Amino acid sequence: MNYLNELKKLEILHVDNNQYIEIIEINKDDYLLHQGEKLNHIYILLKGKVKVNHINANGNSMLCSFNSPYSIIGDLEFITQSSIINNVIAYEDCICATISLSKYQEILRNDIFFMKTIARNLASKLSKSTQNHSISLNYPVENRLAAYFVVSHKDSIVQDNFVVVAELIGCSYRQLQRVLQLFLNKKYIKKIKRGTYQIINLNALNLLGEDVYQF
Repeated sequence: MNYLNELKKLEILHVDNNQYIEIIEINKDDYLLHQGEKLNHIYILLKGKVKVNHINANGNSMLCSFNSPYSIIGDLEFITQSSIINNVIAYEDCICATISLSKYQEILRNDIFFMKTIARNLASKLSKSTQNHSISLNYPVENRLAAYFVVSHKDSIVQDNFVVVAELIGCSYRQLQRVLQLFLNKKYIKKIKRGTYQIINLNALNLLGEDVYQF
């Protein structure tokens, strides 16, 4: 796939500025952004999925979102000139377009196509974040975990550290274990090995997880 041609069609940047893009591969579990550090690059996700989380002052991790292709990573920090707010981690192998801010920040700020893309991206994130904050923790753990399975699976397989997943969806590990066992008993999922599950009944999980998270 010619990613530069795809970017041109989507008009994420002015055509003259595509020359500043570098296409890179990012391995599963690698960090694109580290919370608290300086933003050095803007990323445009071209292939794969990334997970965004925030580490609170008490050390607990909170799930913010999953981002899919053509989302902009680092947009808020780019606009506010602030330190990186959240960790962004490759949930699977990814391909990104990246642009160095030390070299091309002013060019991007004067690119009307890019600034419009940033505005749309931020508006979408704000809408989803507001909904997640207002409803997600009011739902039972069954609904939250079902939603997590729905948005995080790849080819019906979910492989993760479920101690961390419990933190991400705001429950204790004991609560999460009880719900996992419930899903196993109802044959919604099947355990492959430690930390790895296969989804058997995606429709049931979709019904449980509907409207819990907006990713």
